[in-house]
Amino acid sequence: MLIIVFLFLLGVTFGEIFGLMNPLYRYLTSAVVFLCFIYQYQRTRQFGKERLLTREELTRTNEIIQTLIATTNINKLLSLIMDNLMRGERFESAFIYQKENDDTFTCIAIKGAVALEGIKRFTFKLEDHDKIIGRTVRTRTLVTVQDVESNHLVDKEIKELLQLRQFILLPLVIQDKTSGLIIIGNSNDRITFTAKDIAISNTIANQAAVALQNAWLYSKIQELSVVDELTQSYNHRFFQQKIREEIELARRYDSNLSLAMIDVDFFKNYNDKNGHLAGDICLKQAVQVILASLRKTDIVSRYGGDEFALILSATDKLGAAKILEKIRVDIEKYPFEFKHNQPDGKVTISTGIAAFPQDAKESRELIDLADQSLYQAKKLGRNRITICETAVKTNIQK
Repeated sequence: MLIIVFLFLLGVTFGEIFGLMNPLYRYLTSAVVFLCFIYQYQRTRQFGKERLLTREELTRTNEIIQTLIATTNINKLLSLIMDNLMRGERFESAFIYQKENDDTFTCIAIKGAVALEGIKRFTFKLEDHDKIIGRTVRTRTLVTVQDVESNHLVDKEIKELLQLRQFILLPLVIQDKTSGLIIIGNSNDRITFTAKDIAISNTIANQAAVALQNAWLYSKIQELSVVDELTQSYNHRFFQQKIREEIELARRYDSNLSLAMIDVDFFKNYNDKNGHLAGDICLKQAVQVILASLRKTDIVSRYGGDEFALILSATDKLGAAKILEKIRVDIEKYPFEFKHNQPDGKVTISTGIAAFPQDAKESRELIDLADQSLYQAKKLGRNRITICETAVKTNIQK
């Protein structure tokens, strides 16, 4: 506009020089110049307002980014991502996917729900790599579709599974690889996606990819810090923390809790005769046998050496004895490679059980009683269960 005004005034100047301007032309010229300046003034004010709005949105987006980066809990992070994607109520639905190696896209978050193990209803395996999802994975660029019905490249998963009429597809990119997807869109009312919608969503997706990667790594580090490297059961430090927590929960809800201490019989003999590598394999296999008989809520930890601790929530001593008897029999029957070198030609375990609140009110006392019961089981001949000083002799092959 300023260039046009400049050229117009230049023409007027030449007209004055060559005497071509009469009073009417001078009046019209003044009016045109005045109107041009008024128009430019209004444009400047409007530009200022737009810039102010952009700064506000930029500040809010930066706050979102900082919050995402600072969040290391994956569940909380996914909830934050969903909340910010849905902010403003322009989108009815949002889905966050994790890409697996076999082109399965596991849905780990939707509006109002987060599930790291996957939400089966919305999980799918990519079949056609030439449609929008496949192209997005390859090109690592976002895609907007204003009308699903008018675009033949839209995947059936988006049409039939997610039932979206329009959507924005955002790749989660880490080190030039697509690690997942974010899909936001509408199933009912269609809107016109603005440049603002796309810019803010893309910024959130870019930062979400980095934040999720950091959170996954953090969770792995946390997991390693509480997991025994050899057996992949929990370690002693985690056990001490967890037994206190579980006792407090049992106390609060007036519930039972049983603690079982397990020891592999004659394990030193197994190590000495077969080597430490064989001993390590034996412990790993024993843990797998134990886990096969436990519920998801039960906790097995390596207490030290060849001794393991089992926390059985909401279980009294008799219930614990039934579980441990099954484990004892399964261990005895398991085909350990060098079991023939053990006494009686088999690998066996001894177990001591104590319970809260019947035997002890605090964690230290409960551990001591379970340990004493284990000592009794070994003293009475091994391959048996002892329930808090009361021997329960199991079937032992003589």
